[in-house]
Amino acid sequence: MKKYRLIFLDFDGVISDSLRICMEEINRLREKFPSIPEVKTREDMTKVYSVELRHSLYPFGLSDDEMREFFDCHSRAMNQRAAEVEPFHEAVRALARCTLPKIFITSSYSEAVFTILRKCKEFDEAFVQGVYGREHRRTKTEKIRSALALFNIEMPEALYVGDLASDVLYCRDVPVDIACVGYGYHPSSYLKKFSPEYILETVEDFATFLQSLSPKPQP
Repeated sequence: MKKYRLIFLDFDGVISDSLRICMEEINRLREKFPSIPEVKTREDMTKVYSVELRHSLYPFGLSDDEMREFFDCHSRAMNQRAAEVEPFHEAVRALARCTLPKIFITSSYSEAVFTILRKCKEFDEAFVQGVYGREHRRTKTEKIRSALALFNIEMPEALYVGDLASDVLYCRDVPVDIACVGYGYHPSSYLKKFSPEYILETVEDFATFLQSLSPKPQP
């Protein structure tokens, strides 16, 4: 396995167990955007959250302005319901043990990220070196490039961990390597079609993988 110096992390679906509420809010927004299909499973999510997210609703006839409205409304609703969401506690504990710098690159608001992380007693804000949330009005590709420059890290030295096909596409645009988890918003069978560098099927796999990335202590 390659050695990395910086870990980028998606939040929803990787660290936050928010799929159920995400689908509820998509279905709620169907009242205003009825052409979007109902979502009940992760397989349904591959149809609605396909390709790069900013293009994913074109097949349902939404304009650019309507897509922005949809995602703005959805993000606000997710932020308001953050108190209902639990983190994947083992994933947070793995973050606490990982000694590499870690940055969240997410479509969630930073406020929601910390609300959910603080539910895990092992969490300490010092474990995370930065959060590029929705309030940073840029694409994930742009956020990753900005963080690379800030931390003076070369692209081959960074790894992103995500759960959507769009994460793979954004990372290819940088480019940086990506590990996809199979327990998030998209099933691993779908993610494998996009050829990420690594597939982590379970939260336990994620924890083991993150531990393997930490530099070994010198004797």
